[in-house]
Amino acid sequence: MQIKIITLFLISFLFISCGVQSVSVLPESKRSNNPELNTIINSEIGEELVLKEIGHKYKAIKVTKGRKPKPGYIITEIKEGDIFYHNSNTSKYNLYRNENDNTFGLAIPKAGGNPIVYTNNGNGITFSFNKDIIEYTNTSKPDPEREYIKQELIYNGRVGTALKFIYREYTKDYIKPAFTQELQYDLAESRVIGFRGLRLEVINTTNTNIEYKVLSYFN
Repeated sequence: MQIKIITLFLISFLFISCGVQSVSVLPESKRSNNPELNTIINSEIGEELVLKEIGHKYKAIKVTKGRKPKPGYIITEIKEGDIFYHNSNTSKYNLYRNENDNTFGLAIPKAGGNPIVYTNNGNGITFSFNKDIIEYTNTSKPDPEREYIKQELIYNGRVGTALKFIYREYTKDYIKPAFTQELQYDLAESRVIGFRGLRLEVINTTNTNIEYKVLSYFN
């Protein structure tokens, strides 16, 4: 995954406040099943074998290197692991707000260049500038206001002829713990396993690897 480096040019912690008009961005509709049917796949223990997603997702960025507040300045802390999602635009910027706090975010210039940290107190947007470097990766975030579901099957190893799997189901968002169920199948009975409409044919397996193909997806 490519890591982008953001240099935030904040000259002496300059703050610019203005009543900028912004336009909301709608999340993208998401409906996908992976991998393709009847395609032979090789995966390791702990990896996702089958994935189904239905819902709406925002484009987002995840901070991999943040910045800390500095004494003597009122400056917003950007933490490693923070998620900012693209929920609005101005004429010059794409605005990415913090997923847990709608009072601040990152403004990325449409014309290209370095992002700007902004705050929003409800009366207008204030842009701030400094020389700190923030690193981030592109990602996506489910819309917590809309229905969302993610189903996945994970390989969990082999004991004799028994294969172990983990089924996980996320709803709405990742904030709540996933519904998790452990599954076990006996290869001596059949090389085709099934769960909630999913049919998966096991071609070869060890304690660390599994070779398989998906015959049908989750319902």
